[in-house]
Amino acid sequence: MKLPWNKKPVHASGRLAIALDSGAFRYVEVAGRQIVRSGSEPCGTDTPQQWAKRVRTLGLPGAEVITVLGLGDCQLLQIDAPAVPADEMKAAARWQIKDKIDIPVEELTLDVLAVGDQRAQHKRQLFVAAARNAQVVELGRWMEAAGLQPSVFDITELAQRNLQCALAEQHGRGADASAALMVHGDQCLLTICANGELFYARRLDWNAQSLGDMPAPAPAAAAAQAKTHGLMSMELEGVDIVDYGAEPDDASVPESDHTPRLAIEVQRSLDAWERSWPDLPLQRLWVQADDRTEALQGLLMRTLSITVEAFDSSALFSAPSAPERLSLVLLGGLLRDDTRSH
Repeated sequence: MKLPWNKKPVHASGRLAIALDSGAFRYVEVAGRQIVRSGSEPCGTDTPQQWAKRVRTLGLPGAEVITVLGLGDCQLLQIDAPAVPADEMKAAARWQIKDKIDIPVEELTLDVLAVGDQRAQHKRQLFVAAARNAQVVELGRWMEAAGLQPSVFDITELAQRNLQCALAEQHGRGADASAALMVHGDQCLLTICANGELFYARRLDWNAQSLGDMPAPAPAAAAAQAKTHGLMSMELEGVDIVDYGAEPDDASVPESDHTPRLAIEVQRSLDAWERSWPDLPLQRLWVQADDRTEALQGLLMRTLSITVEAFDSSALFSAPSAPERLSLVLLGGLLRDDTRSH
């Protein structure tokens, strides 16, 4: 298995990124930065074998496929970097996280990535990506049946990093710190990046109350909506879900019956960033929540003292016609070779 930061050469055409989540196979095919086609193929009542056969008939390019794992399929932990040589880092990280999880570490596939750009004034830390071995093997077998050869298993946090770093470069501000808040199913992901590197990642709940303007769903309906179906339905139970550097509840942050919890938690994260990285002031926050993007932008503009803009993928990719709603996380996976050195 090749995890996110194993680089491959850039190919000019026929590049494909896929994801399996919520009972659907989603894909985006590009030639350079031109979107060739995109879509989804729901599982429905098919068996995994029947579903794979249907996907095979799509005639997608099968070689060197980028597979983006969802938030429920891969956990990102943050640890202090072990004081070992680089070639021993992964083994040392495996030993270090064993007390943070409730399952045998041998059942996990791990890879490591430096937090931020390793500025000298800060203690060196690592992100550790952890996915269940059995789950990755099952996905690989399904892809083989669908005529797809996995090249890289990427993760949502790094796909989102690629997107916001590419957009920052478009604005000529690649070295500045920026934040992005994007919705992924029943969670939203807050990332902070600078100089092309991921410094901070935090997962927050996304539900009918997140914007403070809709009634909560019935418990049974909410549970059904949150549950993932299909091949990648086995969540990482037992793996600590951490806030990746988020501060604990701070009494100095005012809470109000009129301020949605999501806005309060985003403010707490931005306050923690200011205290931890005073030399990297945030310049802007990009948001993306599909048809709720404008509402989310309006909420955060009212509650945060930072420029808040809707994320516009058209600045990064072009399409011959207005496509159906594109999966930004897949576009981020496709950007990994274009924007990264690892």
